Amino acid sequence: MLVTQAINAMGGVQKSHVQSDLDIRKFVIDSRQVRKGSCFIAFKGENADGNIYADRALKAGASLVILCDADTYEKVQGNKVLVNDSIIALKDIGSFNLNRYKGRKIALTGSVGKTTTKELISEVLRTRKRVYTAYGNYNNELGVAICAANMKMGTSYSVFEMGSNSSGEIAALSKYIKPDICVVTGVGHAHIGRFDGIEGLAAEKLSIVEGMRNRGILYISDSCRRYMTSHVLEKADVRYFGSDMASHIILADANRTAEGDFYFTAVTRNTPYCFKLNHFYSHFVENSLPAVAIGLAAGLSYTDVMKGVRNFQPKEGRGRIKDVDGLKVIDDTYNAGFESVMSAMKNLDEIPADKKVAFIGEMGEIEGYEEMLYFKLMKLASELNNVDFVFVGKGFSRLEKPNNIKVVQTREEALSLISEVKEGVVLFKASRGQRFEEFVTHMEKEKMKSAV
Repeated sequence: MLVTQAINAMGGVQKSHVQSDLDIRKFVIDSRQVRKGSCFIAFKGENADGNIYADRALKAGASLVILCDADTYEKVQGNKVLVNDSIIALKDIGSFNLNRYKGRKIALTGSVGKTTTKELISEVLRTRKRVYTAYGNYNNELGVAICAANMKMGTSYSVFEMGSNSSGEIAALSKYIKPDICVVTGVGHAHIGRFDGIEGLAAEKLSIVEGMRNRGILYISDSCRRYMTSHVLEKADVRYFGSDMASHIILADANRTAEGDFYFTAVTRNTPYCFKLNHFYSHFVENSLPAVAIGLAAGLSYTDVMKGVRNFQPKEGRGRIKDVDGLKVIDDTYNAGFESVMSAMKNLDEIPADKKVAFIGEMGEIEGYEEMLYFKLMKLASELNNVDFVFVGKGFSRLEKPNNIKVVQTREEALSLISEVKEGVVLFKASRGQRFEEFVTHMEKEKMKSAV
């Protein structure tokens, strides 16, 4: 995209100055990420003003700076544009790309497994197709806009993720992207504190169909049948995935190997297909089903789809398995929806290992449901006698603690217990705000010290 194209795509432009109509290679919102050919978008927040980094961005090789501060605009020298609202300008650029994109757009939402499913779909399609995958968990208004602004026009598929903290966000994002294919991974308790119970949360997830083009295809977990409405059925060609024998793609069986990972069989159109998933988590098997369905519908061979599933590895902090001097560490520190925590605990119990420890932290955005959900976690832990559990946080302190469970309220206590783990498999699972990635780093440092 050229500088003039970007400026012409924006609404709310007050003034602009173009010395040279350069090519823009990437849009960034962090001045530290600016490279030659970047476009830096400055945002003014309560605690920081990105406009003050405009000059630094231009000196680092930025092709354009988008500013929302008039004084800064007058001071800097180079390609620049002054806008009323930076987020609107960025969304306009993203919309320009979305409207001229010739490939198929896939959008995902759900209470659990969004990022994993997005990566699985991309990995499968990438065996034969050119794919643009929205990075990280950029799934809110700003994140989707920056991903749309950086779309690769030459790809056959683009895969986006959508999240929501309040009613109406999913529908708005869907109308922005206008997807051809949608995926709902499931409806659970993640963010339930922000909605009017599970029904309200389900309605928000299913509103992903509001922006679909030409009655596109909706792949949805068969656990969501009870939330389906006539409106959704009218808007989309609904195809279920899961264990229900009436689903479009059926998980017929999943068998754990001696190493702990999975072979599984998926059946569609009365044809069974066998796959290997190189991970401990059974819920990753379920996340694979829409990837298999989309891959086969895209014309990929069974061999290609099988290769994509086999090649999948989770992103950092989302169940990635690390070998730390003989310890197997499951780094699942980025998110902690209730259902995903329960599943991770059960899977750890099933992994073949003599020693297993789980450090479980508090969950976010479950206002009003803490006592009920934490009780269920502790009850499950008490039934999984093959695992030693350490629950970290004050929310667990009032609950009964069976023999295989410890509760600590401070990070210092947790760090001390981490230092005592010498062997086996260790799971770290908590909401992002609990900063459990620091516990993983601590364990890595402790093992390095003991190896010296």
